Amino acid sequence: MRPFLLAVAVAIAHVTVATQATAFQLLLSNTDFGAAPVFSNVQNFSFQIDLAGPLVAGGVYDNTSITQVQYLVRGNLSSNPSTPSGFPAFRLDRFPSGEGPISAADWISQGSSIAFEIAASANLSNGLQLSELVPGAGGLLFELDAREFERLDRARYHPPLLQLFENSTGVLQNSNNSSGSTGTTNPGTGLTVDVDFGDEYITNLSFDPNAITLVVPEPGTDALLGVGLLGLAGTRPRRGAAGAREARRA
Repeated sequence: MRPFLLAVAVAIAHVTVATQATAFQLLLSNTDFGAAPVFSNVQNFSFQIDLAGPLVAGGVYDNTSITQVQYLVRGNLSSNPSTPSGFPAFRLDRFPSGEGPISAADWISQGSSIAFEIAASANLSNGLQLSELVPGAGGLLFELDAREFERLDRARYHPPLLQLFENSTGVLQNSNNSSGSTGTTNPGTGLTVDVDFGDEYITNLSFDPNAITLVVPEPGTDALLGVGLLGLAGTRPRRGAAGAREARRA
């Protein structure tokens, strides 16, 4: 087979593998945003959501797409006025370095949720940009609510709620976490938990929706596409001289 035709065949095979990949990660962190604390001082956060994909233009995504959730949120808490927890600071780590990832089953059972819709016109060849989401009620583009309701092993004050809006603003605050009817207590206070949204912390966010890539293929799924196209470019005949990215656990 001629070198150019062979390269075309290799590139097509790589494109097929890449487009059939079904694993995606949703990645967000404080480095993507401008932050303005409103209550307490919580400006450090990171989220990694593993999705069962594939993502498609026009698709609507919720808990049924999740395989696991990891996040880290930390900061200093207000003492005047005080928060329900009374903690001076917190670090809530659901990465392997802390308490570990949240499985899809646990995510759903504790009342957590995620929701976003992709525009039918979205170009997903380079991932999913925040600007390619469809606004819902109140201009809400994206919501991740890690609330813990009636968790059986411990009760927490600080699991987050992240909301991003079409006007390039957002908010990060504690969700409405509660022991509910379980009587489960927080290990730091020894008390049951019943906090409303923002009782512990509120941080306003600003962002450029065109500058944030919300979802990228997991490592290895998009690299194949690049290798195939590079091989193709390297063997294409030339047409001239020029060629062609808790201090206390809550």
